[in-house]
Amino acid sequence: MTQTQPIRVSIVNDYEVVVAGVAAMLAPFGDRVQVVETEAGGLPELPADIALFDTFAGRRRSLSRIDHLAEDRDLAKVVLYTWDLPKDFARDIDVRSIDGVIMKSTTGAELVDALERVHQGEFVGSNVVDERDIGSTLTEREREVLALLSQGASNREIAVELYLSIDTVKTHVRKVFTKLGVGNRTQAALTARDYGLEVHKSDSVA
Repeated sequence: MTQTQPIRVSIVNDYEVVVAGVAAMLAPFGDRVQVVETEAGGLPELPADIALFDTFAGRRRSLSRIDHLAEDRDLAKVVLYTWDLPKDFARDIDVRSIDGVIMKSTTGAELVDALERVHQGEFVGSNVVDERDIGSTLTEREREVLALLSQGASNREIAVELYLSIDTVKTHVRKVFTKLGVGNRTQAALTARDYGLEVHKSDSVA
């Protein structure tokens, strides 16, 4: 899908030097991403498509601010930007309404690509976790979500099919990605085949 207008991004952290650094990384991609605000120490005041929250020097104490970002209706999506994903931190953010976790090891171009995917409705996750669970630990609900992901279903389509809220589906998708050690829907779909979750359609069905 062709991007017609730049994605409006607010960059959030406690330190001016950090938000300025992220803004500088995004600057060469102004035709795709527009930094509308850099907020150090508080919450964005301007509407944005994505609030990009840099977790530098703040994890546990930033959880309440992540909640506030998620609750702000002027911020369409919330993405965390972090160097790593410790198990306990992953657990704490897993129950929160966010739309992606991007590693700082990504290049500027990769960061922009990930932001575009989030903007288009994809949850972007990290396959860097401390103690990765294996696919056999998937709950029955998570297996249902994985099966639908393998069919190319969007979060909204999964929510409708399983009578769940969008936020609940996002939580399940994050857990599936973490447990399988994958970073996107395509990788999850490939893994689904290994667990016998590939759909089989009858030739007699219209």
